[in-house]
Amino acid sequence: MTQNKTTKIVILGAGSVGCYIGGCLLAAGANVSFIGRPRLQQDIAQYGLHITDWEERDSNVSSSDIHFTTDNNALTEADFILLCVKSLDTKAAANVINQYAASHSIIVSFQNGVTNGDVLQSLLPHSVMRGMVPFNIFYRGKGHFHCGTEGHLAMEDKHGICQPLLTLFSKAGLPVTVHDDLKSVQYGKLILNLNNAVNALSGIPLKQQLANRDYRKVVAEVQKEALAVLKAEGVTPARTGKVIPSLMPYILSLPDSLFKLVAASTLKIDPQARSSMYEDLELNRPTEIDFLNGEIAQKGEKHGIATPVNSHIVKLMKRAEQNAKGSPHLSASQMMP
Repeated sequence: MTQNKTTKIVILGAGSVGCYIGGCLLAAGANVSFIGRPRLQQDIAQYGLHITDWEERDSNVSSSDIHFTTDNNALTEADFILLCVKSLDTKAAANVINQYAASHSIIVSFQNGVTNGDVLQSLLPHSVMRGMVPFNIFYRGKGHFHCGTEGHLAMEDKHGICQPLLTLFSKAGLPVTVHDDLKSVQYGKLILNLNNAVNALSGIPLKQQLANRDYRKVVAEVQKEALAVLKAEGVTPARTGKVIPSLMPYILSLPDSLFKLVAASTLKIDPQARSSMYEDLELNRPTEIDFLNGEIAQKGEKHGIATPVNSHIVKLMKRAEQNAKGSPHLSASQMMP
């Protein structure tokens, strides 16, 4: 492993999350390359990177200081590969890593869902660490990536091999909570991510959606189903930040006045923040619904537990993907079976 000052980081699948994390690292002087889509490559070549968050982070990196490419050859010198592709692209990404990455490269999966780490470990000879991104990133265009919610990154660090990366995260103002096993944390994030589809289908910002009790009740129902399914699976979702997964359905079901009082310190959200699924629908891209609400429906079927609301949400998202007209702006009643 090279020393911190020359540690080479490559973001594979540099979309909103990858560009935000990589942008923070790059602004702090880290050696970062980005591999992503031509659309973002063109934007960043023209505008550079503008990184902001709800706590007044405001960093700019000139396009001349950014290595953003569509060429997987950029992986060949990577010490750390931060994998930020969608869950449905995990196997394809593993094939790319196998073809281009050096044997010493350490893979950190900063992806939604809970199965990606297992998939990567089954396909790669490299060291694979699970990671979790708790905050929401929204692309505002012209190279501007905004973090609209709070939270610390989480990741595994077996045998201390990720210390150079953790040092760089700290320097970049990206706090990381380190775990020996991230599975329970990922399930805790999964409970929270069940709101992603509700937000995308509503077509409104997260803060506005969560201020509406009818929408909150839909989220409460999908979370109740998920908690029942995970209990049958023998999984206890871990607390992520200030949020206790088992209490979320009850908090979300509270009347508006009580919800604002109880959730004020736990749900700090930028007024313009939206879920990544909303962005996927707007850009006519496949969503990760099968790895979120679909995961709960699948496990419910396995254990003989009914998951009618999650199953209905999956059907609505599949229909929205096929219509290719952006967010459908559904009411809360339309989201219930």
